[in-house]
Amino acid sequence: MPEDDSKGGSRVRKAHLRTKPLEDSNSFREALQAELRKHARPTLMVVAGPDVGMRLRLDRSVEVGRDPQASLPLRDESVSWRHVRIEDRGAGEWAVVDLSSTNGTLLNSVRVSDSSLKPGDRIFVGKTILEFQEQDAIREGFNAEVERLLSEDELSGLWVKRRFDAQLATTVSAVDIGSVAMVSCIVMDLDGVKGINDTHGHDMGAYVIGESGHVIGRVIGNRGFATRFGGDEFAAALPGVSKDEALRIADDIRVAIRAHVFQRNGVVVHPGISLGVASLPEDAGDAESLFRAADQAMYRAKRGGKNRVAI
Repeated sequence: MPEDDSKGGSRVRKAHLRTKPLEDSNSFREALQAELRKHARPTLMVVAGPDVGMRLRLDRSVEVGRDPQASLPLRDESVSWRHVRIEDRGAGEWAVVDLSSTNGTLLNSVRVSDSSLKPGDRIFVGKTILEFQEQDAIREGFNAEVERLLSEDELSGLWVKRRFDAQLATTVSAVDIGSVAMVSCIVMDLDGVKGINDTHGHDMGAYVIGESGHVIGRVIGNRGFATRFGGDEFAAALPGVSKDEALRIADDIRVAIRAHVFQRNGVVVHPGISLGVASLPEDAGDAESLFRAADQAMYRAKRGGKNRVAI
């Protein structure tokens, strides 16, 4: 029963709240552990090297190397084009197999050509270290959230610039060796955000930027990848897409931004967007010059009256 406590003429009622105990806590723990083990899956994590933080869930045999078409493409120049295979041998057994790499493969500092893997093993390929992990559902969820926080822009839902740059460099390498015919780049800058900030405040400006990122992501879809790299600046890369097709996609983005209803707390605003398009190898020879060419085209769109696409 609640108790009455008097102090200074006032009465305060205190209630004793008790946690209901589990009827069989040991059985509950055992069932939970069994469920977690059932859903455990192996994962390959890059723990050192240029691509640190990348991870790959393993549900089949995969190959690792500098080849952009590899299951886990690495930027480490000391890694061979196809360096190792992480092989599923069935019944929960996995192995690392060296694919006649130039610099060889080490497993826990011992050179190997074919060796079984166990959770926690570290695979050394060039200057990159991979860790073979077996993760239960809780750890998998935690790592997925960490990966999202490291690679996704919180405001727009697009990639952070670091991840975009890495993938663009990998795509350019694929063009260089002929496995991808071309890559186009679109650089974008919203029009009118300063006026929105001045009139309606920075919260409204941030809302417009975030919403625009989601619109851009929907238009790009699975044809490429995109990033927000400045306050209201965006970029997209389109592997295998010609400049003419990239121009059409850029105009689709322009139209989608103009058609989107930007409304928050009863206030409606109407931003525009200026876009520049360039392609490799037509306009540039490397990732940096490709981005620069698209950026210069975007400024031509700005100078030409804004809310338009330029090349």
